[in-house]
Amino acid sequence: MGFVARGIAYIVLGAMAIMLAFGVARHEPDAAGGLEAIATKPLGYLLLWVLVLGFAGLAAWRLTQAATARQRESSGHRLYALAAGIAYAIAFFNTLMFVVHGRTPASGDATARDLTARIMSWDGGRVVVALIGLAIVAAGLGLALRGLRIEFTRDLRMGWMTRSTQDMVVWLGRIGYVARGAVVVGIGIAALVAAYTYNSAQAKGVDGVLREFAQTAFGPWILILAALGLIAFGIFSFLEAKWRRTLGGIPV
Repeated sequence: MGFVARGIAYIVLGAMAIMLAFGVARHEPDAAGGLEAIATKPLGYLLLWVLVLGFAGLAAWRLTQAATARQRESSGHRLYALAAGIAYAIAFFNTLMFVVHGRTPASGDATARDLTARIMSWDGGRVVVALIGLAIVAAGLGLALRGLRIEFTRDLRMGWMTRSTQDMVVWLGRIGYVARGAVVVGIGIAALVAAYTYNSAQAKGVDGVLREFAQTAFGPWILILAALGLIAFGIFSFLEAKWRRTLGGIPV
């Protein structure tokens, strides 16, 4: 259910980004806009409960990975699992509050700016923001490389798929991971710019990065490509829900 929830979230985000590219967006392309968009659709609240349960499952899974990682696993793997677990826990809480109390979470841009301003108010906060920005850029590049190198197939039972399904999984995963990596790199670069200019207003969330894509020299086409990549990753998440390696079974 966690992978299904992730798939729904990315498909909705990608669809809103496409609408933004064509100038017909009704919601911001971030978590708050996504929740509002889903709530207005038929069976929307049923999908929201799927997100609540799915994000809870993903948070528990990633945090358990971080807490019980074996010695052979790198510290980077454990740190990524911890960061992902915290992110999914926040997504779970925000979605639950929206469903139960109608409380819309703050936009991604507002959250990024507020958090950056708070950190830069510390002694040495500017350096901390720069280090966070570098870490985010590195994480984004890691996601893109994971897609380009097709490393994600190691976590899937590729041997259980037909040849056509294997090809589809490879291409969806490759495109999806590169698109995710591009968005994450954009967030990291914005943090670095905020640290360099000592201006928290330069920090951006997912919505701000997607808007920046639309303002490049290539116009909305970069945003459309990124949006299609996010939708591809959403579809890939549905396939991962079926083919992800778990304990037991034949390890192929």
